[in-house]
Amino acid sequence: MRELKAAGKNAWAAGQTEERMKDYKKEIEQLLDQVGEQKPDPVAEILERINGSKYVCVFGLGTISHPIVAAIRNFTTLQIDFVCDNDPAKWGTYYHQNLKCLSPDELAGFGNDVAVLIATQSYREIHEQLKKRGLNNIHVMTEYRLLNQAYLQRPENLEVIRRNAVRMVDLLSDEQSRRILLVLISNWFRFSIEGAGYRGIFSRDQYYPSDIIQLRPDEVFVDAGAYNGDTLLEFVDRSGKEFKSIFAFELDRNNFTDLERACGQLEPALRNKIALYNCGLWDEQTEISYKSGEAGSESSCMNVIGSPGESGRAVRLSDITGDAEVSFIKMDIEGSELKALLGAEEVIRNQKPKLAVCVYHRPEHLWEIPSYLKSLVPEYRIFLRHHTNLEYETVCYAVP
Repeated sequence: MRELKAAGKNAWAAGQTEERMKDYKKEIEQLLDQVGEQKPDPVAEILERINGSKYVCVFGLGTISHPIVAAIRNFTTLQIDFVCDNDPAKWGTYYHQNLKCLSPDELAGFGNDVAVLIATQSYREIHEQLKKRGLNNIHVMTEYRLLNQAYLQRPENLEVIRRNAVRMVDLLSDEQSRRILLVLISNWFRFSIEGAGYRGIFSRDQYYPSDIIQLRPDEVFVDAGAYNGDTLLEFVDRSGKEFKSIFAFELDRNNFTDLERACGQLEPALRNKIALYNCGLWDEQTEISYKSGEAGSESSCMNVIGSPGESGRAVRLSDITGDAEVSFIKMDIEGSELKALLGAEEVIRNQKPKLAVCVYHRPEHLWEIPSYLKSLVPEYRIFLRHHTNLEYETVCYAVP
């Protein structure tokens, strides 16, 4: 009798999941139908409204302001007149080559003559602050929307998004992942300060969500995009210093210097288990160009590989690790993730490691990367998690 009850309960739960999956598919299709009927494009409409303003101000001088200002300059005709920040130490100083930082009081003096573009994760709080000061022409213009406006505007791409997003609903392994998928696609076209934004899908513990990733004492970790050592050191800490080895890859020479310095602070027994590589990961051994992401530079958080600037060596992960065991791969390599995964095919097929791969650099990565991983290892369970209040840091997790 207990077995019959359990079977009945499981069948009911499966039926509920199937119905909810149909709902997600329907919501995605309805959303894209509405987007296809929108005239003009929402981003173009916002840009036109801002262009009609006497002055343009970017609010926020944190890390993400740099790529946003760069995207505004490179992909729009907007002329930024000044910037603003809540930090008194910045008032009166010039940033982004030639933009003076005003205090919020000074900004309020321009009234509705100024259009304000918020460039901070605290966009709701800043919006409320500015509204209270009598400002109304306020917008959040994210880097993602500017970089991908042309792609998202094309009618033929709406059908590509629809087809692949609907397939993703079936591919994903839990309700939270499907909800994240829907919110991400909705925000591509309809992001608003008052709307859901990303806070409803934000979660902490990037690369280590406890309901998906469990570390083992003999982990062999591949850190692709090791940056200045931050994720490597976090892995060492989360593993309780119990791991077998680490392969860390960083293409940017400046970042690699910081990575070496960070690892040099570790005790010798740990440092001797870490191999550092000043190269990128790709689907072949080659030379690639990249734009250096030095602190304070206007480099993109989205796609720096292939940009003019520096050059460096790229290798296939499978050629580097050879027959060595690999149990956990993390990738955040500025849009090169799919190329790097192609170069890791043998490792993934043969060893079935856990993976945490960023999928926010290009719209199509949201479905191309999970689909590719599933094609290599059909038994992988695929999850999505989103780890900031803006468009950055969406991660695809694959676990056997």
